[in-house]
Amino acid sequence: MIRLKKHADRKVRRGGLWIFSNEIQEPQVRDLVAGAIYELRDFSGEFLGIVYANPKSLIAARILSRQKVQIDVDFFVERLSKALDWRRSFCRAREAYRIVFGESDFIPGLVVDKYGPHVVVQSSAAGIDNMLDTIVEAIDKLLSPESVIVRNDSSARNLEGVASYSEIKKGANIDRINFRSGELSFVADLLRGQKTGFFLDQEFNRPGLKRYLSGGNCSVLDLYCYSAAWGMHALNAGVQSVTAVDSSSVALEMALENARINNFESRTSFVREDALHFLSGAAAQWDLIILDPPAFIKSRSKVREGRQGYIDINRKALTRLKKGGLLVSCSCSSHLGLPDFMDALNIAAYRSGRDLRILEVAGQGPDHPSLVSMPETRYLKVVFAQAL
Repeated sequence: MIRLKKHADRKVRRGGLWIFSNEIQEPQVRDLVAGAIYELRDFSGEFLGIVYANPKSLIAARILSRQKVQIDVDFFVERLSKALDWRRSFCRAREAYRIVFGESDFIPGLVVDKYGPHVVVQSSAAGIDNMLDTIVEAIDKLLSPESVIVRNDSSARNLEGVASYSEIKKGANIDRINFRSGELSFVADLLRGQKTGFFLDQEFNRPGLKRYLSGGNCSVLDLYCYSAAWGMHALNAGVQSVTAVDSSSVALEMALENARINNFESRTSFVREDALHFLSGAAAQWDLIILDPPAFIKSRSKVREGRQGYIDINRKALTRLKKGGLLVSCSCSSHLGLPDFMDALNIAAYRSGRDLRILEVAGQGPDHPSLVSMPETRYLKVVFAQAL
């Protein structure tokens, strides 16, 4: 049993799922068993939920259930079923989407992504690691996938003090797979690719380019392109050309393959270079520039430095954007809120001598939902803006 300090239950009663080490009255945090299941009680002894613990993490416990239940295969089948059922309605045109998004689906520390007949599981917590075989069994019962791949290689695991690894739990050795997303096809590397093989959190935002593109002679610069998913959607909207830039040769190989399978190869060019360096040396101007970089801010201590990074890259991009052109600027840094990101864009616009007119502000897709009680579950910012 874990008992909280006096008044430390307030956040939990308002929907919070995390218990920090300094909120625990007893036992001593160092005496908790990593990954073990405990009952959580308030200072007076009232039951609050079932948690798993980790003495090595600042988040010393995470709530799995607010009822006294057995955490077994049936528990995960029920949670997974609920998560899957409501996603099926708005993901019907897609073969790949997120089934479980951790805390937002009330399984903290767990990500489950579906790529057609393949499932990728990712754990960011010792408690989920301990239950991984049970979770895979529940997935198998519910979906009967051809393969189940575990991608326990995210940087979040460092905060939990658990080792990084990847393994195939079911099926053959999977290399790259193809999947459909609406009118387009994409490649995903489920074993070695970023995240679980593809950036699924932007899948509801990319088709939005069609609202602002008239096609014709429109030119597009896709920076930090990874597999050029944004660029493929722009080409599908009828633009003339896309220049896809990334510093990774592996990413550009997938981008080229995506262009080939969608018959866009003749309208796409690829550049292996750092985005900021590319912009510094570029002479051309584009009608649309897409900035979807990796997180510039990995911890709260890096907020100032990372915020400056967003200012610099957006300022440079705006100098290469045609008058009246469209900027799609993104941030997946959870430590930078939307107001601060908008302020960074404002500074970038001022320093580039441009005005920015905001057309649309979006976030992660509905298969990556967030809890109003946990702002930490809202991380993605996507701003569609016109440069004047």
